[in-house]
Amino acid sequence: MSETDAAGDELILDAPNFIRVYKSGRVERFLPVDFAPPGTDAATGVSSKDVPILPGPGMSARIYLPVTATAGGQQGKVPVLVFFHGGGFCLGSAFDAAVHGHANQLAARAGAMVVSVEYRLAPERPVPALYGDAWAALQWVAAHAAGNGPESWLTAHADLARVHVGGESAGANIAHHAAMRAGAEELGHGVRVGALLLIHPYFLGGDGASESDEMGMAMLRELVRLWPVVCPGTSGWEDPWINPMAEGAPSLARLGCRRALVCVGGRDPMRGRGRLYAEKLMASGWHGEVGVWEADGQGHGFHLVRPTWLEAEAQVRVIAQFLGRP
Repeated sequence: MSETDAAGDELILDAPNFIRVYKSGRVERFLPVDFAPPGTDAATGVSSKDVPILPGPGMSARIYLPVTATAGGQQGKVPVLVFFHGGGFCLGSAFDAAVHGHANQLAARAGAMVVSVEYRLAPERPVPALYGDAWAALQWVAAHAAGNGPESWLTAHADLARVHVGGESAGANIAHHAAMRAGAEELGHGVRVGALLLIHPYFLGGDGASESDEMGMAMLRELVRLWPVVCPGTSGWEDPWINPMAEGAPSLARLGCRRALVCVGGRDPMRGRGRLYAEKLMASGWHGEVGVWEADGQGHGFHLVRPTWLEAEAQVRVIAQFLGRP
């Protein structure tokens, strides 16, 4: 039986301590964002600042500039990683302290400019509409190729022949769909996506090949309950938006990049989905290179909770090597 509040608003999703969604469209979020201001990171020397992407209450991003871009007073050109945070499509922020710290590490280790996108969240901006935010962010970055874009750091320091897209958890899902769109449409200004980075990707569904997930029934029920709330009108967890390996999904051979890296945690219940994605990509006829890296014994998003652990540092090193390759 459905619950209602004092005003008679029907509760359609209650994920305790995380989020409540009501039939009227009202949303209550209980997972606070631990806001970290931009600036210069004392540990890495990486500089960051917040910039608008779309006007008004639209999108913004936090841009990270590594010291290698300005070393010795030189105006060096560095690769660009357009990155999407996790949070089940409905929680989280690019400005959260854990996400901010991880972006600092990625920028420093990879010697890359990181554009961490503050996309609009579901259910207010539902799937697949929020995928449009990802594409708009990539187009915004690409617009700087002519040398006269609105953001001076991108104009001065971005090597737009090396633009990569990535994300963690739901952000990895978003990054995948952005890369698929890049295989079907032009970003403009001659810019192409070079590589795709998926950290602990949030994919559901699958077939017998993914039974190694050992996904607990309780967690599975919550994920299945959440999905139609963030993606109204979905066909279910075999929907290609959440399961790009599903029968009838667009062919992974159309992925619009040359390289891909999938990072999984050894105790992440969705690790089998990530491995299955890599297997299906390799078997699809896609003309690219895909790798899988596993953090032994680690769970979903462990690097955000324990960034100084050896496994978290190892994961950053592997990503940095991947991003640094031509």
